[in-house]
Amino acid sequence: MAKFLKKKEGFTLIELMIVVAIIGILAAIALPAFIGYVRRSKTSEATSNLKSLFTGAAGYYSQERAEQGLGAPTSGHCTVVASGIVPDTHSADKILNTDFPDPAVDPTGAFADLGFAIADPHYYSYEIGGSTDLCGNDPDGSFYSFRAHGDLDGDGTDSLFELAVGSDAQNQLYRSPGFYIDNEIE
Repeated sequence: MAKFLKKKEGFTLIELMIVVAIIGILAAIALPAFIGYVRRSKTSEATSNLKSLFTGAAGYYSQERAEQGLGAPTSGHCTVVASGIVPDTHSADKILNTDFPDPAVDPTGAFADLGFAIADPHYYSYEIGGSTDLCGNDPDGSFYSFRAHGDLDGDGTDSLFELAVGSDAQNQLYRSPGFYIDNEIE
């Protein structure tokens, strides 16, 4: 009888299966939310780099230029020409894609003129659109469209972030208050 009264220790197989089932249900609920959170965090790169492009453009626009050999400032309010795309470096197939020219061989050097360079691997490709290489721009103009293109999950659907830039009545560079966003997290 003492043998039957001895206390049993441990879990039964059914108890362990119930715990595993509960953990599986919680993981199935949490995983899609986590993936969406990770994608949203990657989009912060695009907005940050577009703001950096604007900062560089504002400095370039307000800087006075001198004609070669004269030394006296003769012009200001300059913009850079629209430029090719800085390729994203997240995946090897995007680096080799010929649709994204290497900025090192970009003859315009627009990204370099604006002081824009990305040292770390990045998820988006960047483009300067809608501008010409011109100085002496008038107030109330529309000059740039900075764009970030990205395919975060590799499904062939791109997301687009765009920042419009122009000049105000005092001929100071300003940016649109928000970003145009298409397929933010695809």
